[in-house]
Amino acid sequence: MKRFFRGCGYCVILLLVLFAGLFVFATIMEFHWDRDAYDSSCPSNLKQISLAIFMYDQDYDDKLPPAIFPGKTVGWANGLQPYTKSYALFQCPLEPYNQQKYNSLATKIRILTGIYPHHEKAPAPNQPRFTSYWLNSNIAGLADKDVVDPSRLIILGDGDGNSPESTASYAINHLPSAWIQLPDSPAKRHLGGANYAFADGHVKWLKPNLKPDPNDSSTLSINQKKWGFTFLNK
Repeated sequence: MKRFFRGCGYCVILLLVLFAGLFVFATIMEFHWDRDAYDSSCPSNLKQISLAIFMYDQDYDDKLPPAIFPGKTVGWANGLQPYTKSYALFQCPLEPYNQQKYNSLATKIRILTGIYPHHEKAPAPNQPRFTSYWLNSNIAGLADKDVVDPSRLIILGDGDGNSPESTASYAINHLPSAWIQLPDSPAKRHLGGANYAFADGHVKWLKPNLKPDPNDSSTLSINQKKWGFTFLNK
């Protein structure tokens, strides 16, 4: 009987040591898991949003959605809700105002498993923080037949979800030069770069650059189609 309890005691101690080791390992790796999960969520978001844009395109005479619908307080982001059925899809977890909201253990598990957290209440489409992503206003309402080079034409990207412009009609027509220079800009939010969706459906991570680098295919220059990618449909 003593041997039995002694053996059980060893098992309990072994299990405690094992759990303690797992806890320490999880604590050490938590930042890396969080960062990887958060960095991988935006490409997935942009991919799903771009698919919604293409579905809209098929339903509306082969035309991309406008930035804002005339006579309505409805922008492209909430105009796509019939296709995305998710407001959380338009939020980047690395936005400063999202950090606390997405920092719970349950939310981390949902992000790691690909199940995104949902807003308790849908944001107002005419208020900031509706979307972390912008639409390229150069292609808003553009017909499919007029798209020149879809593999290089940017349609969506990581933006400043805390700016006054981040309503449901958030749109820009070029990469702001300040985003190139500031170290904490949206163009550098994800490990020194940002994610962009293209008119052919693919999503790519790119680093911002004032001048194109012919030796680095991950650089994004401002409105220069000569190298890489562009906001301009030319």
